[in-house]
Amino acid sequence: MEPVHFTFASPTRHALFPEEARRREALHVLGRVVGGSVLLFALVDDHIHLVLLCDRDATGARARAVLLALRTSVAAGLGPAHVSEVRGRAHLEWLVRYLLTQPAHHGLSEHAALTTGSCFPELVGARVVPGLSLRLSASLPRFRLREAYSAVGLAPEPLVPVQDAELRVVGARALVTAASAAAGAPPLLGRDLPSVDTRRVVASLGQVAGIHLEELAHALGVTPDAARRIAQRPAPVELVKATRMRLALEAAATAAGVAAANAAVARAKTQTRADAAQASLGAPPSAKP
Repeated sequence: MEPVHFTFASPTRHALFPEEARRREALHVLGRVVGGSVLLFALVDDHIHLVLLCDRDATGARARAVLLALRTSVAAGLGPAHVSEVRGRAHLEWLVRYLLTQPAHHGLSEHAALTTGSCFPELVGARVVPGLSLRLSASLPRFRLREAYSAVGLAPEPLVPVQDAELRVVGARALVTAASAAAGAPPLLGRDLPSVDTRRVVASLGQVAGIHLEELAHALGVTPDAARRIAQRPAPVELVKATRMRLALEAAATAAGVAAANAAVARAKTQTRADAAQASLGAPPSAKP
């Protein structure tokens, strides 16, 4: 098998995933259909990128299987797949950055490290969707995560999962948000397995954090008695780890956004001072881009 790049697009360019629930559902669909062969993916507003390990003579069957499976998850029709070979290691390395920067490239508002359609959470262990673990290291054994951090605008230092002491200041609502994102669960939790697992993780980490049962119950939308029963059931260990990493990722993305905003303000102040100095000398202010 060799890496193959599949691109699926809406022929009308209408949004495929206008709601967050559709994006998360699509992750689970892909995990079921192409799980075990995924190297990279990106779900953007009106198109999808998939890089899969695939036998060349099976590309057509793979493309049809993805189209058929996603038809109930997307809000607009998908056109036939555009299939292209990955021409060696350098091309695959380029595709890593290309797919990770899709949110910024297309002007999407959410941070590239946090957007649901990015595979960055899988790369750093901040999401666990059955079948969607990436096999990138098999094809790029020299790949280093710092390259992915750079692509999404984060500092190159490895993320450290949130520890127990930090959990105490997070709060129940933030725990629910992080755990549901880490599980790919619907934003409004239901009775599906990702939602059930999310509740168990929140109850487990909430107990560790010392969050009052009533607060946990309110955040989960259940009664205190139900929250107590949920807390008595074991939470999936890998999802607990992923939720801690998701919280760390959210903090890192927030810090990166603040740093970028401060840098922009500093540049603007420097430009203003330069313009004032020029004006005092009778020179016209510098042109702004």
